[in-house]
Formats: sequence, C-alpha cells, structure tokens
Amino acid sequence: MSQTSHEPRATSTAQSQGRVPSDTWRPVRVRRRAPDEPTRLVRAGQLLGLAALTIFCLFPFAWIIATSLKDLSETFLIPPTWVPRHFTLDNFVKIWTIQAFGRYFFNSLIVSGCTTLLSIVLASLAGYGFSRFRLPGGHAMMVAVLAAQMFPGIVLLIPYFTMASRLQMLNTYPVLVVAYTSFSLPFCVWMMKGFFDGIPTELDEAAVIDGCSALGAFTRVVLPLSLPGLVATAIFSFLVAWNEYLFAVVLATRESMYVVTVGIASNIGQFRIQWNELMAGAVLATIPTIVLYALLERHLVRGLSAGAVKG
Repeated sequence: MSQTSHEPRATSTAQSQGRVPSDTWRPVRVRRRAPDEPTRLVRAGQLLGLAALTIFCLFPFAWIIATSLKDLSETFLIPPTWVPRHFTLDNFVKIWTIQAFGRYFFNSLIVSGCTTLLSIVLASLAGYGFSRFRLPGGHAMMVAVLAAQMFPGIVLLIPYFTMASRLQMLNTYPVLVVAYTSFSLPFCVWMMKGFFDGIPTELDEAAVIDGCSALGAFTRVVLPLSLPGLVATAIFSFLVAWNEYLFAVVLATRESMYVVTVGIASNIGQFRIQWNELMAGAVLATIPTIVLYALLERHLVRGLSAGAVKG
C-alpha cells in the first residue's frame, strides 16, 4: 500500500522534471454500452425507418402544394411533373374571388371558434366535477360519456336533421356549433378530468380555507394550473369542427353557409373536377391549423405529455 501511495508523487515529480509526458497521467475512460442501449446498426435502421415514414407522410402535402401551383394543362401530364414548370397563383385567386372562398373561410372560423369555446367551458366544468366530487354512479356516467364518442356520425345524422328542421335551425351557425360540440365534448371531458386528477386537492382546500367558494377555487387556482390541458383540449375541438364535412353538407345547404370543407368539395362536379382549384383550397384550409399549432406547440406538448401519465 505504501509503495502504491507513493507512485503518484513520484510520477508528478518526474513530470515536473520533464522526463514523463504530461498526457500519460490522464485517466482513460472506457464507455460501456448499457444492456438496453441499441447498437449502431439498430440506430441506423431506426433512423432510416423514421426517414421513410416522414417521406410517406409528407408526400401528399408536397403533391397538393405542387398541384395548386400548376395550370390545368400541366396537371394531367404523363409522366407527371413533380415540380411545376410554370408556377402560377391563378388557382388561389380564382378560388378566393370567384368561388367566395373567403366566405367559407369566415363561416368555418365562426363555427370552429364557438365550438372550441363551448367545448372548453363544458368540458372544464364536467371534468372538474367528476375529478373532485365522488358522485353516486360517477364511474358509470364517465363510461357513458365515453360511449357517446363511439357512435358513428352517420347514425346521428337523420335525428340531427329532423330536430334542426323542426326547430327551423337549418342553415344557421348554432345548429353546426351544437352538432360539433356534441362530437368533441365526450373526449374533452375525459381529457380535462385526467388533468384535474393530476392537480393536488390540497390546493382546492387551501383556497376554500382562504375564503374561496368551490367555483372560486376552480377558476382562480385549478383552472390556471391546467392551462396545458386547456390548450390540448382546445386544439382537439377546433380540429374536429374545422375538418367536419358530413354534417356541414347536410345541415347547411345554402351556399352562403358553406364551410371550408364543403367549399372545397364544391369543386367536384358531375363531369369534371377542378383539381388545381381544389388543391389550392386545401392549401388555404391548412393554414389556420398550422398557425394554431405553431403558436401553441409548447402548451400542446406539455398537455399531451401530462395527459399520458395522469388519468
């Protein structure tokens, strides 16, 4: 032991005298691969698979954009041109001016915005009630709420049309908002309940001790802490309303009440399909969703991550 303990001193003395290179004293660290860590070959395979999947998913969007920038003669060329030979914006001008696409856009914004707001309010109240209060048969009611999400929309189409016709609500914003809210609300309730379950009940109790009512504790304490969940729920309900077509084409038959999806589908005629203008409309229809995701990406990722581990 004494000989081993004196070796570093001797070595440092030799280094100070210039007889031993300084780099010989540096420790050599050997990185050992963990048992569950993938090898380089496996990593390369994973990267190739992800790259192929990304190309597969992005190809339709690239083709939509390319077709929207072509003229009609170039659209049907065989073999097809992947990059337009002559870029043109005439398709966007035609669909925005001649087809009143701006009106369709406005209708979709109104309906989707109201649906999102109504879904957030109702889902937050219902999710908080199911999370904080132990109601008789509460679990059965939550299962019933989720079961409502499983009904195919085509089954509800005739009852919705009949009720809207008797109430004289066809071709109005409220009938679309109510219909879309009924589609998104069950899943939104489950999402918000999962977020509220992850917030400690001690915060509610502390707020009540400080003088807040149950509703005050909900609005002042719990609701601000569930902001990621609210954002995730809002994006989900907005996308449900923005992309819906079946009920829009049945409950809003007047052209002035067309939404974006119905306006895009109007380019499909009996004998001819306006592919260029249809693709231009599809490009314009994706802009709000892309902007919404870009602005709320941080909260959306946090909300989905939290919802994955809380429930």
